[in-house]
Amino acid sequence: MSFTITSLNQNNALGTANVAITVPAAPIFSETNLVPGESAGPEDLVITNEGSTDARYFIFADWQPGPNTSPAGAQILADKLNIHIQDDDPDNPEVIYSGPISGLIEQPAAGRELAFESSETLKISVNLPSDTGNVAQDQAIEVDLVFVGMIDEPQP
Repeated sequence: MSFTITSLNQNNALGTANVAITVPAAPIFSETNLVPGESAGPEDLVITNEGSTDARYFIFADWQPGPNTSPAGAQILADKLNIHIQDDDPDNPEVIYSGPISGLIEQPAAGRELAFESSETLKISVNLPSDTGNVAQDQAIEVDLVFVGMIDEPQP
């Protein structure tokens, strides 16, 4: 003996959302000739969520050799040159990343939330540690900070 059960599920809706994390196109730092022990910054960088939903973003450093620098020389400098990124909360600033440029990959590890139609300011500085030595002398790298956004949770 066979039987059939039927259930009707009505009024389902699907939608899409747009993630658009934007940053100014202008360089944060102009060409800087750091010597061991020197720093540049902090400089402000405004991140804006121009999408249609709350988002989470991650930061990557995309670096390459600068003029007259070999890939090996650029790697040495990327491993030595430190970048410090924190929010601008005057009472309790949160460090997002602090370490070598070569290690700035998908940071912060859990991403950083940015509400729909909001902005936040990050403070960014770089320094060349005093113990760098001559190995990084006359080396140059060009660094782009890449911001990758994703929807934080599925939207109804």
